[in-house]
Formats: sequence, structure tokens, C-alpha cells
Amino acid sequence: MELKNPYAIYIGIPVILILTLISFGARKKYIDGRKVANTEVIEGMKYYKQRMMEYRICSVTMIISLAVALSFLMMLIARPFRARQKVTEIHNRDIYVCLDTSYSAFQIDLETVRELKDFVNGLQGERFGITIFNCKTVQLVPLTNDYEYIIEVLDKLEESCLLATKYVDVYTGFARFPSVEKERQFMYMIDGTVKDPDPEYHGSSIAGEGLVTTLFEFPELKEDETRTRVIILCTDNQVENIQSEDSYVHLEEAMALCKKYNVIVFGVTPKQDEVRDFDMFEDGCKTSGGDIFTLDMSNMAERLVEAVEKTDTYTIYKSDIIETEYPEAIVACATIALVVYYVLGKRIKL
Repeated sequence: MELKNPYAIYIGIPVILILTLISFGARKKYIDGRKVANTEVIEGMKYYKQRMMEYRICSVTMIISLAVALSFLMMLIARPFRARQKVTEIHNRDIYVCLDTSYSAFQIDLETVRELKDFVNGLQGERFGITIFNCKTVQLVPLTNDYEYIIEVLDKLEESCLLATKYVDVYTGFARFPSVEKERQFMYMIDGTVKDPDPEYHGSSIAGEGLVTTLFEFPELKEDETRTRVIILCTDNQVENIQSEDSYVHLEEAMALCKKYNVIVFGVTPKQDEVRDFDMFEDGCKTSGGDIFTLDMSNMAERLVEAVEKTDTYTIYKSDIIETEYPEAIVACATIALVVYYVLGKRIKL
């Protein structure tokens, strides 16, 4: 145990000891009043002796309790504390999950979001972000280590996906929700991704744009090469209704850019035959250092999380000195000593 203000002990305790010794050595001298003769009989009485013994014990106890209370107050001024070193392991990694919000991708989004909640709860210092895309890409959560907020957003996404799988027709996109509130909850996942004012730029499941937009959401992408960067891309790559072939980035081009900037891509898709250009998608993921996972794999989401966990290549150890004070015990002891002093003072009527 250490002291923040040790001078309070060095000065205060000796002063208290000196005052205590003086109190014990002090004797009251006769000053005024009438002297009583022949007190030997009274002093020899048993009752008198008991009362005098009680008086002396109470007097001594009062002096000691007052000294103890003052000593504890000096300790409180000195502020004793315990210092311990805490080493925190910070994982120098950024992770983005990029979700395709087209109707055909809600099932893979649901499986991924469910498993990622447990994964996020186990993060230690990593930054995590979420983007969604369909016709356009929206950054839903920027990179952050506020894991409570991330879990809150993942809960809302899971709720949206559940509503989509229950009330939305995958093939026609027709939906009939039982209430406005349910529709509003569903819209949380697709707001901003389905409407485009430019008729020359319209489509769905534009995975290339979603991936490359997410790629350039990483801060200091070119400058800082010490961070591990990962993108989890959930899509079936079923690009539809594209009016201009030059108005978006193809998935193959986006994969090449991820490889260029050392960003690892993990793909999450439906069954292989339900994915457009599956071989290209798979090659792009593996070339970047990642892999691809399909819904028909056993324990698909768990295997995805295990693969992402293995990408942790940079770890920082941060050392902090934590100081802990315990004033409550000192205050309690000082209070008890003062209560004893007060009670005994009333007892002997000083």
C-alpha cells in the first residue's frame, strides 16, 4: 500500500501521540471549593471503588478513541492506495461486414448476423463496421469499438431479416406486413439502398460496388499497413437491371482492389448453383487470403467466424497502472471511534 500524501502521517501521527501522552500525564489540581474531611470511609466503600474504576476506564478509553479517530482522519488525508499494473491485449484489426439487402440474400444475411453477435462480444480492441447495399451502398455503422452499439444494430438487422423471410416473396419482392410497425422494422435494413434518382444507374445486388465502397471506408488504407483489414461480403451476386455497364464496379475488379490493398475478403453465399460467377467469386476471396462459405455447408456461420478469428496478425499490448483507493473503511473506523468517544463522554458526564 502506498500514500498519495505521506506528510499527513509523518506530521499528524507524532502530534497525536504527543497530545495523547500529555492527556494521560495531566492531573487536575485543586483550585476552589470546599475540602471534605474524613473521606477514607467513602473511598473504602465497594460502590465508590466501582464508580472510580468505571470513571478511569472510560476516561482512558475516551482519550484512546479520540486519538484513534484523529489517526484515521490523518490516514484519510494521506490517501492510501494500491497500485497494480494491467496489461491489455488490443487486437489491431478492422472488420467490415457488407450485407446484400436484395430479397434473395436475406437468408444468408440472417445466418451471418446471428453468428456475428457472439463474435462481436468477444472482440478486444478491434474496430467493427457494417455496410449494406443493393442498388446503392450505405454505411450503416462506421468502424467503431463501441460493441454495445454494434450488437444493437445487429439485433435490428436480425429482426429485419426475420421479417423478410416471413413476409417477403423472394421472387417477386411482394410483401404484406401485419402492421405498419413491422414494415418499419423491415425497412431498417433496406432504407437508402433500393431507390436511385438516376434512371441510368439502377440495379440490384450490385456486389462489386458494395465491396469497393466498403473497401475505401477503411481509414488510412494506403498509409497504415500494420492493421489487419477484413471484409465479410454476404451476397448471391445476382446483379439485375443494370442500365449502364460502365456505371458500376464489377465484383472481379473489386476483388482485385482488395488484393492490392491487402484486404482479406470472406464471401458468404447461398448454394453454389444460386450464385452468379461463383468460381470467380471464390478465386477472388482465396486470392485475398480469405475463403467462401455457402449455406449448404455444415456449421457455415461458425466456420466463417473461426476463419475471421485466424486473421488476427497484429496485436498491441498496452500497459496501464491502475490505482485503487479504499476511503470507506477508514471513514467507517474513524466514525466508530468518534461514536465511542461520544457515548463514553455522556456516560461519565464530562
